[in-house]
Amino acid sequence: MGCSPEPVWQVLNAAYKLHADYQRPAFQSPGEITEKNWSEHLGDKDYYNAYMHFYASQIDAHGPGKTLEKYVFAKEANLTADGKQGPQMLDRFMSGLLHPMIHTGHWAEFHVPGMLAEGLGMASTTPPNSPHLFPPDFFDYDTQRSGSVQSMLDQATTTIRRLSLNNPRSTSPSSYTGGAHALDILHRMLQDPALAAGKTCQPDKDDMFTDTIKSVGDRIRKYAKMWQVDSDREVPEKLEEASWLATLVYGLGGFRKGKPFRSDFFLLHLVTSSIFISSLITHLSFASQSALLRAQVSVILGMWVSRGRPSIPIEDYYSREFDPTSLIPKALQVHPDKSAIGIGKDASTTKLSSNMWLPIIESSLNHPEEHLLKNQRALAHFDHLYGKTPQGYFEGKTELEGAELLDGTLFWRVALHTQKALGWVREGEPQGSFERAGLGWDHLWE
Repeated sequence: MGCSPEPVWQVLNAAYKLHADYQRPAFQSPGEITEKNWSEHLGDKDYYNAYMHFYASQIDAHGPGKTLEKYVFAKEANLTADGKQGPQMLDRFMSGLLHPMIHTGHWAEFHVPGMLAEGLGMASTTPPNSPHLFPPDFFDYDTQRSGSVQSMLDQATTTIRRLSLNNPRSTSPSSYTGGAHALDILHRMLQDPALAAGKTCQPDKDDMFTDTIKSVGDRIRKYAKMWQVDSDREVPEKLEEASWLATLVYGLGGFRKGKPFRSDFFLLHLVTSSIFISSLITHLSFASQSALLRAQVSVILGMWVSRGRPSIPIEDYYSREFDPTSLIPKALQVHPDKSAIGIGKDASTTKLSSNMWLPIIESSLNHPEEHLLKNQRALAHFDHLYGKTPQGYFEGKTELEGAELLDGTLFWRVALHTQKALGWVREGEPQGSFERAGLGWDHLWE
C-alpha cells in the first residue's frame, strides 16, 4: 500500500498486537491427511493442520496451479463418481464469507505458496454454505467451451428486451456476447417479489445467508445461471462485470436518499474478495476460470439477497449534488497558494487533494478496522482499471435502470463514503462501525 520502511513496521506491529489476542493457538491434528483419505475429514476444523501440511506437500510435488485445480475446481473435488454432490470443495472455497478464497488470493497476488496451503486447508475445514448455488450441473464444464443452450436462450431474451419500443436504450449496440449481462440479472432480481426483504430471511440474525440459500437458493441459482463465461476471450469483460456488480451491490446498497451512507459488513466482503479473481485466474485453465467467475457472481447475488436485497438507486445517487468536501475532515482540505497549477476555479474542488486516493489510503493504513484498508485497496484497484469509464458506457448494454448514468467516479465515491462511515481516525474523527443487520429492510433506515 506504499507505506515506507520505518512506519510500516510500526503499523504492522500495532496491527499484530490489536488482533493477536483472538488468534487461536496452533495445534496438531488427530491424524494425517493423505491422497487416499483427503475427502474423509472435510469440514472438521481439528484437521486444519493436517490439511495444511498435505496441501503443502502437493504444492511441492505438482506446483500451485495444478494443486488448486485438482482440489477445488476438478469435478472429482466436487462430485461423487455417479455425478451427485460430493466433496463440494468449490462451495467450501467460497463459503466462510469468502475467506478461504481471499486467503488463497493472497498467494496468487503476492506469490507466497504457504498462503495457498493455508487457504486450501481453510477451505477443507469450512462447511459448504451454498449447495443450491453449486449443484452438479454447475460443473458441466463442456457447455462452457462452446456456449450452452441456456446461455444462447438468455442472450436472445436479452436482445428482444433491448429491442422493445419501451426501452430508450434499445438503439445502442452492445458488445456483449453470451448470456445475460450481470447488471441485467440485478435488474431482474430487483423485480422478483419472492426475493424481497423479509421473504427469504429475517434481519439481524446470524444465519441470514444460510436461511436465504435454504429458502430461495434454487431461485438464485436460476438467475446466476443466466450469467455464463463461454470462451476465454470473454474473461476480461466478465472480470469487469463482476467488479461493477460487487461495487454497486455494496456501494449503492448502502445508500438511501436523504440518509448518510451505511457500510454493510457482509456486502463489503464482495468487494474485498473480487480483487483477487484477476490474480487467481492466471493460474487456472479456462474451465476453472469460468467456474471461479461464475461462483463469485453466484455468491454476490446470494449475499445481496440475504441482506434484504437492498435497492440500487442509481438515478437518486447521481441526481444529488456530490460534494466530496463534506466527506473529508478539514485537516485534509488544502488551501493552495495562488502559484499552484491545475487547481481550477471551483472553491469546493480547490479544497481537495489532486489525487483523492492518496489521503484515503494514508488514513486507512492507520485505521484499527482492517477491513477498511482491504476495501479501499480493492476500490482503488477497480478505479485504476475502470476509473476512466464515461457516463453512457452502459447505455444499451443492460436493462438496469439508471445504468447509463454510471461512470468511473463510482469507485472513489464509494471509497469516500466508506471512509466517512468508518471514520477518519488518523485525522481525529471517532471510529465508526459497520452495519450488520441488513440494509434492505425499510424500518432499519428509520
